[in-house]
Amino acid sequence: MWKLKAEKWDALDDKIASCYGKDNEEGEWEESDDDNIDLCTIGEIAASAFGWL
Repeated sequence: MWKLKAEKWDALDDKIASCYGKDNEEGEWEESDDDNIDLCTIGEIAASAFGWL
């Protein structure tokens, strides 16, 4: 059970982190160029993960 929860949290972490940016091929951090990402979008991602939306 704990492994399933950990995988779920890791997936949520990855999805929210991708809103801020990602590592490029050289392993360096690149900020996201998507102008449609804001705190509301991140809140919706989190709320959806918990089944609130």
